Amino acid sequence: MFDLGSSSFHLLVCDVSDNGRLSLVPLMRRRSALQLGASLGATGTIPPERANAAVAASKRLRHALDAFNADVVVALGTAALREAANGPEVVRRLERAIGFAIRVLDGAEEARLCLIGQKASVWTGSGPVVGVDLGGGSLELAMSDGGGIDLATSLPIGAARLRAELGSADPMTEAQRKEMWDRTYEIVEQVAHIVASVPGAARRSLLSGGTSRALARLAATSGRADLADGTMVNQVELPTEQLEDLARRLAPMALNDRLDLPGMNRRRAAVLPAGATILAAAAAVLGVERYVVSEWGLREGAILNALGWG
Repeated sequence: MFDLGSSSFHLLVCDVSDNGRLSLVPLMRRRSALQLGASLGATGTIPPERANAAVAASKRLRHALDAFNADVVVALGTAALREAANGPEVVRRLERAIGFAIRVLDGAEEARLCLIGQKASVWTGSGPVVGVDLGGGSLELAMSDGGGIDLATSLPIGAARLRAELGSADPMTEAQRKEMWDRTYEIVEQVAHIVASVPGAARRSLLSGGTSRALARLAATSGRADLADGTMVNQVELPTEQLEDLARRLAPMALNDRLDLPGMNRRRAAVLPAGATILAAAAAVLGVERYVVSEWGLREGAILNALGWG
């Protein structure tokens, strides 16, 4: 599966088995960091040098796939390819690079696939559930009553994108953190009434995405240098008070100081203050008391959907 995202391009190859419960066993993961979401936030387009880097990364991922005789190949594009003014042109170049058609997801479908992956990874029971996925270019929000999808939408508040749009310095000033909080609150508030129509649905919300997992690892490893940034965080609960505290602590820290924190993901260190602020603000407007972190999200949801488990 090719996930051509706003922060990174990913290739995930899985062995699939079904013995009463569908199982996805990763055989290979490859990743190339591109930060297209930051370019989108700053200019509204994907600059030529970033487009060239994306094509080169796609060729490397396609070459890695050649080692496998994949029965099903899914190639998806998300916010940056969806919203950039030159997105269609870049998609055509990427399709030539990988040799497969790329489906550029609309926001609702991206949110739906994220929720499929989240619900397959985290036990939720039979009641309504809200899923949140934070990417580099957007925040996906979906709600299910257990039988269908009541809400599925994509909001233009990705961590890299909003950081670029607001010109946030590093370290972030308190005024900039407040501006990011206010922008997030204003945008999420536009759909919060739908979530509020199902009382209690958002109280314990599912959460996925690389930035979200990095924040959960940072919270879980606080003060413990023996735990690495690869620590699994599936079903780890992240109370919103702890997330708000992380946002306040990370924002005034210089990048080098953040990199010294136990459990810090070096690739995500630059965007974690923005990510924590966005997720804390979203929790405040939606009524989230705690996020439950899912290791699975869009990629796994897309694979399950392609196999008819959506």
